[in-house]
Amino acid sequence: MRKLILLLFLAISLMGQSAYYRLGYGDIYPTTDPLGSSLGHGVVALVDSALVTTHNPAALSSSKRVHFGVSMGSEFRSIDNVASNNTRLEQIFVALPVGKRFGMSLGAHAIADFASAYASSLDLGSFSEQSSGGIWDFHLGLGYSLSPSMKLGLKLHQYQGQLRREFTLQNDDFQEMYVIKGDISGKSIEGGIISNVSEKVSLGLTLNIPYETPTLSGRDSLSGSSDFAELDEEMEAWPSTIKFGVIYHHSETINFMAGVAQQLFTESGFADARVFALPAGWETVPVASFQLAMHKLPADRTSRYWTNRTGWQAGVSIKNYYLSPANDNMIYEYSLISGANLDLRNGRSIFEISGEFGTRGGDESLPDELFGRMKFGIQINDTWFRKVKRR
Repeated sequence: MRKLILLLFLAISLMGQSAYYRLGYGDIYPTTDPLGSSLGHGVVALVDSALVTTHNPAALSSSKRVHFGVSMGSEFRSIDNVASNNTRLEQIFVALPVGKRFGMSLGAHAIADFASAYASSLDLGSFSEQSSGGIWDFHLGLGYSLSPSMKLGLKLHQYQGQLRREFTLQNDDFQEMYVIKGDISGKSIEGGIISNVSEKVSLGLTLNIPYETPTLSGRDSLSGSSDFAELDEEMEAWPSTIKFGVIYHHSETINFMAGVAQQLFTESGFADARVFALPAGWETVPVASFQLAMHKLPADRTSRYWTNRTGWQAGVSIKNYYLSPANDNMIYEYSLISGANLDLRNGRSIFEISGEFGTRGGDESLPDELFGRMKFGIQINDTWFRKVKRR
């Protein structure tokens, strides 16, 4: 398996997909909704009763209504003048108050994508590979307001996913297809805290630790025959994640944010991997990411003028990739982040949009990528279902 992967990357012919999706656990998303994507990890310190965020379970205690949210994402990539697009549902959740001090959320969001398709020419014929599937995070969160300046939260995560990977070897005399397919399951627990250290400064922290490592269970088979081998592979390198955010409340409608995060991968987590094996010499490295952003809140969410009901955010982001090649070259991602949200005048709905534009690269064995990520979301609250009393 390792030799096939190495050969694939030495003689690769990209068909518009990101080469990084085939490495390790594919593309692991840092955020999946428009607000978090346009603010970065500083969002873990944000509390907003009108626009609910589930990035920190401690923020759930601010919810005063039942909120339902859904978001979609579209990713565009340009690699060696070949463009590709991938559009998908990325998040769905419901958040609701539970008493005066508690808030609760139920939801699911995408956290990893395995989709890729590659082909290469060999002396004896051709080799192609096609992968599909990904991992979703189903979560249950609970937030508690300990005091006006301190909020705590806890979230349970259930990872569920699927992987299907087809390898095809072909020449003039024969064609063989090997198929790997299976289900992925795992669990983690996350704790969060938000503290208003002063009228002007808020701090937020989350820590997500897996306590049941995601495991792939399935079969490795030869297509067209009854031959197969059972698979049971632990994803031992699955990371723990720490996020820290700082917000400076410049005024009632202006916030300045800074966010940092680190994903810690087990150094030897891929040593015994078969399905998720890395090319020779590649290894995991801790992921460090940093964002700076400005957050403009709507001046008046009930104003007759849409300009007063619109908020926006903009910033910059930098992070390194979680895998490093044999030559120790770090792979970096630089991007500009931005977004906007519009409240309906009746206060029942909020529409969101975000955009991220940047580059990824740093190693000669993989091509540099230009990417754009667009996200669209909507939140509605329970006032849609309340009867309006008319005189």
